[in-house]
Amino acid sequence: MRVPAVERAAAVLEALAGSREPLSFGELAARLQYARSSLHDVCSSLVDAGLVEKTRSGRYGIGLKVVELARRRLNSMELVSVFQAVCRADGTSAETIVLSVPSGPDVIYVSFIDGHRPLAVKYEIGMRLPAAFTASGKAILATLPMERVRDMLPNQLENPHGVGGRKSLRSLLAELKVTRERGFSIDDEETASGMACIGAPIYMGDSEEAVGAVAISLVKSATDWFESANSDFIRRIAAEISIQLGADTPGIRALRPERIRF
Repeated sequence: MRVPAVERAAAVLEALAGSREPLSFGELAARLQYARSSLHDVCSSLVDAGLVEKTRSGRYGIGLKVVELARRRLNSMELVSVFQAVCRADGTSAETIVLSVPSGPDVIYVSFIDGHRPLAVKYEIGMRLPAAFTASGKAILATLPMERVRDMLPNQLENPHGVGGRKSLRSLLAELKVTRERGFSIDDEETASGMACIGAPIYMGDSEEAVGAVAISLVKSATDWFESANSDFIRRIAAEISIQLGADTPGIRALRPERIRF
């Protein structure tokens, strides 16, 4: 049974989450086009519950309670817990390792293990980046049917972050073909200047489409970032996570740890 008040509350949270800045009541009303009295009641209830915060100037933004609930949900996710366990069992790494999951044309960072080296990007739980420009995003996209990638993305891709701000869909598809052939993806300063990332897909069950990806972030000036040890390392981490998630596909069998040379 539908509950209109809950639907309106969800719409308010979606609108606030999609805005980079807090919204005034008028801006929120213009986006949602609900009756102002009804919208005011929903906003007030959300503020009382801590799900929305109201600034001194009367603008609305996502509340800390939402962040807290999201963190609890992520901590309970099997993918996140397996990622954390595999990385910590492998020992400390000088480089930062990140875990991402797909969300339409983007990837969302849901967990990470800090390395010892400083990075040009500060990873945060919930950070969203365009999949076409990130190592983990390209690792995921490479496992999808190319027709779906074409339907999902425009012909001209733009990245508001990093140095490589634009690329064509055609060039991305060529990059994804190479990614599938070699078994790992590359972000060469597309996320941040001076930083490279190498990613590998994570599978679950018998699906040949990735449920997520791991990537290792490297400062190019501090290491020989393209040496095979780095791509072998992240592929092994991805394989171990996938195996623990019950993956049994041709893709993961090709990545099993015993078949990767160190």
